[in-house]
Amino acid sequence: MDVRSTSLSRRAALTGLGGVALLAAAACSPSKEATSTLPANQVPPVPTADPNASIDEQRKIIDGLDKQIIELLKQRGEAAATVQKIRTSGGGQQTDPAREQAVIASYTAGLGANGASVAKAIIGADGGTAATPTSTTATSTSH
Repeated sequence: MDVRSTSLSRRAALTGLGGVALLAAAACSPSKEATSTLPANQVPPVPTADPNASIDEQRKIIDGLDKQIIELLKQRGEAAATVQKIRTSGGGQQTDPAREQAVIASYTAGLGANGASVAKAIIGADGGTAATPTSTTATSTSH
């Protein structure tokens, strides 16, 4: 099985879990435009003679990163809800399409082709209208 079909299968399995699952699927998909960098406090793993040990080590790293991502997504959601509450209480619009486009552009610059999908999934999880995986239109957000 090639990497693309694995990524698509993972994406298909995760889409039932909501927008944040799309984030995980898109982030795991290979991107030719952007290279991955490790967090400042993390050194690249050294492959061992036992491939299963190396896989277990990588899964521990992934689990730790997933916990951090989940916490950051919770914090981001709270901040986005506050922005939306402030904007609507002052009579403003619930969404800010220009801000959304800036967020999408930022993620695309940082993650390459998968960045737009990741941004749209996060925006949808934060209370915006999540784009479907086949949608090419922008969604609205409170960011």
